[in-house]
Amino acid sequence: MTGSSSAPQDSPCNDPVVALADRSDEFEDAILACFPSTGVVLAIESEQNQLALSACHLCIEHSKVVKTAFAIDAPSSACGVLRLQYEALLRASWLLFAATPAQIEKLGRELTPEAELAAKTLPTAGEMLSKVLAAAPAGLTAHLAEFNEYSRHALNSYVHSGIHPLRRVREGFPVEMALNLIRISNGLMHMAYRMLAMLMGLQRRMDKVTHLYQQFTDCCPMAPSGEASAKS
Repeated sequence: MTGSSSAPQDSPCNDPVVALADRSDEFEDAILACFPSTGVVLAIESEQNQLALSACHLCIEHSKVVKTAFAIDAPSSACGVLRLQYEALLRASWLLFAATPAQIEKLGRELTPEAELAAKTLPTAGEMLSKVLAAAPAGLTAHLAEFNEYSRHALNSYVHSGIHPLRRVREGFPVEMALNLIRISNGLMHMAYRMLAMLMGLQRRMDKVTHLYQQFTDCCPMAPSGEASAKS
């Protein structure tokens, strides 16, 4: 993966990034097979759960774009969307485990200028993470904290066209970094699907989705103690 370089690219069958993106699609297909074709039905219908559901879907949507962008040799775009993907999962986690009724009410309003202004008083990403770390299960918080420590700041540079993307466009994007970031995106996607299973309330489905990564360790991040990062 060479950024703006005109060097010949590997054919798709030999390109490790494309191969991992394809394998990641297989991982998501296996996860989707754990859910009914009719879609997610909330075990408890509430504004809080509906908002968390929407944030999970955002996280999953972003993961598809991340994989596609890396596969078509658009790594800077992929990195920017990966940052958005993390924030969507963080928002879902905060809504489910830490948001107050007043905060939920603000996010659940019809989209108007007044509602947009009120939403500006909601917690920042750092504030949400602090609340989530104190309230959510360790299996979720470990991944969010790891991403925040090692990946978020570098990926912010891609959102703002900062030093990281400008340097990568000039020098090329390392293949190993691309592979690591696809795996991290898959990990965030997996957590979003786990939260969807939780919202549906069936323990058997939750267990199946949670442990499915064991069949796809080649396209998942390592355990939080050694998870791949976006450091460069």
